[in-house]
Amino acid sequence: MSEAVKGAAPELSTEVADEILKLSESGNEYIDEDDFDSAIGAWEEALALIPEPQNEYIQSVWLNASIGDAYFLQDDFKKALRFFEIAKSNTREDVHGNPFIMLRLGECYLEQGDKEKAKDYLLKAYLLEPDGIFYGEEDKYFDFLKANADLKAQG
Repeated sequence: MSEAVKGAAPELSTEVADEILKLSESGNEYIDEDDFDSAIGAWEEALALIPEPQNEYIQSVWLNASIGDAYFLQDDFKKALRFFEIAKSNTREDVHGNPFIMLRLGECYLEQGDKEKAKDYLLKAYLLEPDGIFYGEEDKYFDFLKANADLKAQG
């Protein structure tokens, strides 16, 4: 197998990509049943199939974000933050343009008491998707943002 062209995104074999997809779908089914531990297990198994450095593979973004979200939904904000930070470190996808990841990072930082980072990430999420990113989230996150950022000046 020839070495990848410098700068080109590395690709997984079809077999590995298919297995990751199967495990990911399994994790999604578990999460739909609120079986967070099984979902995390399936996604971690899928993540283990990605070679190092994992942050060069696009699949690692959504796997880490999914694991982070499962921890977030269990109020384990410290673990959630760790996985969202790993997702953010991806070199192949513009994660800073992903409103969901920015939202969860902001929420996790707020839960950890880092109000400055919370404001930065929540504002990024809002600017990326002002009409709905906070829909279904606890009011405290948008209330914090409104109290700490001039949203009218952002529009």
